[in-house]
Amino acid sequence: MKQTAIAVMLLMVACTANAETEASQWRVGGSLSYSEYERDDGEVDDSGIGFKVHGQYRLNSWAGIEGAYYISPDFKGNTTQTSGGETETSYKGITVDGIVYLPAPIEEMDIFLKGGYFNFDSELEGDSGIVGSGSEDGLKLGLGAGILTDNDIGIRVDFDWYDTSGAELWTIGIGAEYRF
Repeated sequence: MKQTAIAVMLLMVACTANAETEASQWRVGGSLSYSEYERDDGEVDDSGIGFKVHGQYRLNSWAGIEGAYYISPDFKGNTTQTSGGETETSYKGITVDGIVYLPAPIEEMDIFLKGGYFNFDSELEGDSGIVGSGSEDGLKLGLGAGILTDNDIGIRVDFDWYDTSGAELWTIGIGAEYRF
């Protein structure tokens, strides 16, 4: 699956080698992300506020590439693996997405779909300290919208879903971005 996602992004870059220079644009930003996490075994079901920073290059009027760094909140739960004690699960890591821009009702607005790959470090902490750590990677899908509020500053809202093993993880972010 990883190879397919990477191949699709490389193909998108190759197909847009003759990008429309007036639509090409760099964007950087950050957002607070409401995150919801639920393990399939029901031992953790929590939500909280995380943080994400992103950098994006809009190749032309319909395509772009984005990289981001996400830090989740500490998701609290109870688990039998740590003698029934309270646990905290957290994720942090990178994402790489291909972006497809959709037609928007006004010129200052962007509406987009995104899909790509994530690689997160995970940590499970129990009452007695760190119980386990590892990494997780997989498919990521999302959508969002941004609106330019000033010459180069905009507001951005996005939704991301991560294909984590044994759990559901999704985020809704709201933040600002700078375009140059």
